[in-house]
Amino acid sequence: MRKEIHFVVPDTNELTEKIMGFFRQFDFTLIEHKDNHLMFRHSSTLLDAWKTNPLNWGSEISVSISDRTISADFSVNTDAQMNTKEEEKVWQTFIDHFQACLTNQTVPNSTLNSSITENKKSRISYIGWAFLGALTGGLLSLIYNQITNSNSKFSLFLIPILATTFLAWRISYKKAKAAL
Repeated sequence: MRKEIHFVVPDTNELTEKIMGFFRQFDFTLIEHKDNHLMFRHSSTLLDAWKTNPLNWGSEISVSISDRTISADFSVNTDAQMNTKEEEKVWQTFIDHFQACLTNQTVPNSTLNSSITENKKSRISYIGWAFLGALTGGLLSLIYNQITNSNSKFSLFLIPILATTFLAWRISYKKAKAAL
């Protein structure tokens, strides 16, 4: 996922410190600090797919300051993620909070916290659907082996295929339902 924003700030006093403080509270690491450019990163790990808070995924955020204009480029690694509407909402709320923090000097963390909580609940639901798909695949695999009187390797593929199919169906169903 990639998102780019540009906005004007009313107050430039200690602007760099405010930006660094904002990202520090979410455990982003400052990897580059030049005159008018800051780069923050969350390292990607093999466990990103199991993290319930999308803000902890591998990501890079580049912030440039030009007079009173802030340009920020948010680049999030969603390759191993489910990439649901709830996860997208968490990132959008985070980006909105970043802008509000620098323009209004206030950040209502309750909306960000509630979108993270909503994402955690939906992720558990999606994992349940994947588990149901795996159980269905296991049952079909057992039935196939009993009918054919063999221990076919084909039956081993039914479990991950159906788990992935159930999960993909549920994600697309929720996105389509939300679009209505």
